[in-house]
Amino acid sequence: MKLGIVILSAMVVLISSCGPKKYAAIKDELSKQYVEATPFKTLPEESVGEIVTGIGSSIKRANPVLAREAAITSAQADLARKVEAKVESVWKRTMADWAEYKPEGADEAMSVEEMKTMQKVIVDQELRGPWQIQEFVNKNDGTYWVRIILPSSTVEKWLKQRLQQQSLLKKYVIESQIKKVQDDLQKDLDNLRKKEKEDLQKVNNIVNQ
Repeated sequence: MKLGIVILSAMVVLISSCGPKKYAAIKDELSKQYVEATPFKTLPEESVGEIVTGIGSSIKRANPVLAREAAITSAQADLARKVEAKVESVWKRTMADWAEYKPEGADEAMSVEEMKTMQKVIVDQELRGPWQIQEFVNKNDGTYWVRIILPSSTVEKWLKQRLQQQSLLKKYVIESQIKKVQDDLQKDLDNLRKKEKEDLQKVNNIVNQ
């Protein structure tokens, strides 16, 4: 126990003694190493939130078809986590927009449970493909890599479509405002579908570079 405390203290002193510039350089180097752990570089579109991606890999296998399928399954799991995060973000933003229309009995706990259900439904029903994917085989160790690329606008569209349900709207919007909210949702969906087409073209360009 004492040895652990001594080591930890030494690490703290070492980091502290690096100074801001050197510490930043160390962080940059670690980030670089993390990115280089996969053959895929972070895309600018991902950094600004226009797309979500899932990266997966499979160790060398005698059957390349099985290797590819395993890599895609791994990438799906990674993508699912990011889609859930995107759904949560859009859900919270939407609930904030509807705050002034909130009926009695609509509490935060109910909203969280509804959101979790929506996350599961979207992942189970929508994340089946087909998607735009990038593939890479490491010739040194035979690892099969896959990156699935999905527009964020597609994920938001999936959620907004489900938010149109009359039964769901009644939980979070007073009856006198449901028609207005439905009209707003439809406008959002029209804009999202237009943006989705543009984003899908961007993804297609990325994949075919």
